[in-house]
Amino acid sequence: MNWRIETKKTAVLLIDLQDKLLSVIENRDRVVQKAVQIVKLAKLFSLPLYITEQVPEKLGTTCKEILEVSGEVPRLSKNTFSASPLLPADIPKNILVCGIETHICVRQTVYDLRMRDKTPYVLGDAVSSRNQIDHQLGIEEMRQDRVLISSVEAIAWEMIEKAEGAFFKEFLSILK
Repeated sequence: MNWRIETKKTAVLLIDLQDKLLSVIENRDRVVQKAVQIVKLAKLFSLPLYITEQVPEKLGTTCKEILEVSGEVPRLSKNTFSASPLLPADIPKNILVCGIETHICVRQTVYDLRMRDKTPYVLGDAVSSRNQIDHQLGIEEMRQDRVLISSVEAIAWEMIEKAEGAFFKEFLSILK
């Protein structure tokens, strides 16, 4: 397995980062801040970006912090826990996954992506649950099943090739 993240084979998936859901999530501010970072990185690296919303007619839309940086990316409405069925057949091999809740929608999506022969990378600092124990157990279970768990910053450094030029300066400004 190639552990390097090739940007031309990578997409970003944000799962259900809606205000109504986020209001009860452990570490809400960190999750949103890291999701904003990964959206900015997706734009910098020209990665496909997918945003899902769980039953938005009842739970509202994606939080404003993400909407402000994501631009005109369509939001995919779902009433299932897994986001995988909403994603196109030709989605890139590597999927950087963040969102809520770790032990429900994130976990089910990750396992369904693996069944599609995709390689999901769970951004551990950009996922959470209502209860810390559910989050921890969700991460632990996925890790035991050999799902790749990393952080936004670690993944970002895997994607950058050179430490020079205007592109690198913009990259650094996102991580600060």
